[in-house]
Amino acid sequence: MDKFEEKNEEFKEICTALLEQFAKKNKHYGNDYFSGEYVDLERWMSIKRKVARLQSYYSGTSKESLPDETLDDTWKDLAIYSIMELMLREGGKNGKKNI
Repeated sequence: MDKFEEKNEEFKEICTALLEQFAKKNKHYGNDYFSGEYVDLERWMSIKRKVARLQSYYSGTSKESLPDETLDDTWKDLAIYSIMELMLREGGKNGKKNI
């Protein structure tokens, strides 16, 4: 396996873990991100809170984002929020564009 295939495999493993985390959290939160009840600002604020956690970690004001959320968890959540936003903007599988 060359270095490109190794990184492709690593990327795939991370995406699989993201899918598992998305499925668990989306079920726990009742699919509310996609319910239409969130407005653009509310979705942005969810992302902004994750970015603020990263800022506090990297500025040295926090060793971890939260006691029950590691730095890696915060990065994963940001990736998931980005994908969910793309899903909304692309209209999911129904083909309706939301942009």
